[in-house]
Amino acid sequence: MARHKIKADVTIKNAKPKATMFRLNDGDGLYVLVKPDGAKWWRLDYSIGGKRKTLSLGVYPDTTLSAARKNANDARELVAARTDPSDIRKTAKQEQAKRREAERRIDEGLPAAGSFCARVGDRPNG
Repeated sequence: MARHKIKADVTIKNAKPKATMFRLNDGDGLYVLVKPDGAKWWRLDYSIGGKRKTLSLGVYPDTTLSAARKNANDARELVAARTDPSDIRKTAKQEQAKRREAERRIDEGLPAAGSFCARVGDRPNG
């Protein structure tokens, strides 16, 4: 499949919403999904382990054409190395949630989650 079918950001900018969602294909699985409300979402379709998956790469215009292409290439490199970019994103989100929870506990003066003090302090009459 040919790459870089979308010639410039202006093509995306000028895409008018329709009654149903439609795609502006850039090639190799990268496309802009134009929604009826006018929102334009970057998506990348890829296959890994025999399964077809879709990865969200951002919202236009916050994510430009060149940024979406770079993100898509990074994801394709991961897929070529047999690593699912979606799994990496999920792991990063889980780690970020753990950090936020740890910071919240520190701010509230509570012991770290999973520590001995946290287990003893969580018991009634303890």
